[in-house]
Amino acid sequence: MPPGADLLPRLFGLWVHLLERTGGASRLAALPVPIAPASRPLAVLLAGVTAVLLLQAALASGRDVTVRAFRAATLLAALALPLAALRLVPASRGPALGGAGLLVVALSSIAHRALASRRAEGTASRLLARVRLLLEGTGLALSGVALGLVVAGRSLPLRLAFWSLFLLRLSIADLIDPSRLAARTGLAGSAARDARSALGRVRRPPRPLRRLRRALSAAAKGSLLLLWLALPLAAALAPGEVAAGAWPRWALQLRWYPPLALGLTALLLLGQAGHALRGGRPLDAARGAAVGIGTAAWLALAYRDGAFTAWRSALPGLVLAEAVAGFLLGAAARGRAR
Repeated sequence: MPPGADLLPRLFGLWVHLLERTGGASRLAALPVPIAPASRPLAVLLAGVTAVLLLQAALASGRDVTVRAFRAATLLAALALPLAALRLVPASRGPALGGAGLLVVALSSIAHRALASRRAEGTASRLLARVRLLLEGTGLALSGVALGLVVAGRSLPLRLAFWSLFLLRLSIADLIDPSRLAARTGLAGSAARDARSALGRVRRPPRPLRRLRRALSAAAKGSLLLLWLALPLAAALAPGEVAAGAWPRWALQLRWYPPLALGLTALLLLGQAGHALRGGRPLDAARGAAVGIGTAAWLALAYRDGAFTAWRSALPGLVLAEAVAGFLLGAAARGRAR
């Protein structure tokens, strides 16, 4: 077997491992669908990859030649995946196809973000904005019902509390896109400047020793940035990995990352709301304030009310889902009308 021939099946194996460690595999097995349990991870993966590729193709609006080429390539890939599954899955090539899907969607997502400034605002981006408003309105309505139950002293269903917070957070995922937050901290820009200086791509290249220091600084900042972006996934994996004996018990401390991340983004949203209000954007201010206050309220409820102990285990999945949504919606929000 040539080197790298098992790369695609290994990528699919990572997907299956993720499902098993986060409990997703058991939930898929319990679904009443006419698909064999062993085939469900691949079916869900291919369906998700196809949906993401179709979304990216729909968002690639405009007359820019590169954008049009990207749109054609992603649309072709989205149509080819289901057809390839009909031929390769019965021939036991399903894992390789699943790995190829993951690789394609990773590369297309990078290209999608790189072309954000060249894209024009189209029908898909306007529809996505309306869907966001629908999610936000539904989340606010559910939060209002939940608040009414709490004030009245009645029992608050766990599902109502979870979905009200989840929809609210999903509706502002574009505002808390991890890469956007990293850019606002200056970490990504600082790492890029150090890397350019280390490579000598500046007007006055520094001396060799200084270039080495800049290279080490860029590597350290880049590693810190990657760690930050990987924390949602690590927090979701930690309980399953520790239970399986693959990770040490101290890794369970990652369970504090989701509430910490939610709390910090709640403060960030409140700060952005104040800035928007001073800038004459009352609707944006109300949007950020509502979600920030709602997030803080549900966190306080989850960690003060013993009845919500089981709900805390859903927080890592919520943070991971909003990180993925933030990556997609954050890129969609960067398109500029031409």
